[in-house]
Amino acid sequence: MFKKSLIYKRLLTISLIVILIILISNHVFATVRVEPSRIILNAIERERSTGIIEVVNNGEEKIELTTVLHDWSLDEKNSVVVFEAGETEYTLDGLIKFNPREFTLAPGQKQIVRFTVSSPEGESPRERRGIVFVEHETELIDEATGSRVKTQIGTTIYYIPVGVKYNFKFTGLRVFNSPEPMPQGISLRINNDGDGHMRYYTSYKIVNSNNELVMEDKLSQLLILPKNERYFSFYLKDRLEPGDYNFMLEFSFYNTDRVAEYQIPIKIE
Repeated sequence: MFKKSLIYKRLLTISLIVILIILISNHVFATVRVEPSRIILNAIERERSTGIIEVVNNGEEKIELTTVLHDWSLDEKNSVVVFEAGETEYTLDGLIKFNPREFTLAPGQKQIVRFTVSSPEGESPRERRGIVFVEHETELIDEATGSRVKTQIGTTIYYIPVGVKYNFKFTGLRVFNSPEPMPQGISLRINNDGDGHMRYYTSYKIVNSNNELVMEDKLSQLLILPKNERYFSFYLKDRLEPGDYNFMLEFSFYNTDRVAEYQIPIKIE
């Protein structure tokens, strides 16, 4: 299965490079806009969950489009890895239906694609997710395969059933003594033992041995998928002088007022 996924990933990477070339052309090929880029469905018990995707043809030609579901995950560098539908345990395959699945758009025309997700039966609650690609087959021929090249614009869908458990843990910090005049680098290790993805913001304050605030900053939003451990690194806002400090770390989470706070003593040589 992993060999098949790797081959598919390589083919998809080649395809996406071609897609980017197609999308930036202003002359021949249609430009498709798909919104929103991300949909999070928080399920209601014993009810189907529904959503809509808006597709607009900004090009100058009439085009035929098809909605296609794929599975996805993140690799160790937090880059998206795409799989065929049904390959992962978090798949939406068999649970999601689209209306319409195939349609035609004239220049400037808009189509609303409605979808319904049914709750899986007989399993412990866990997140399901997928990427819905809106595909358009072009007139270009891929010399390697002899097939027509398809453009793909995607929307990420998360389905969160009732009762999903979350379990976020901070498990380690490391300070890198970067050469002057660069600020020191920080590496954090975190773990998500829960059954749903978590979006979080990281902020920190640093106080010296006299309990005086010497630095603080807030980082951009990050994502960790369920049953994953991740490292992420950043540079401090400024360079710290040698000495003993207390690193006060805070994680805040999307769509909740919960926070996780930690204090870690660090020493700068």
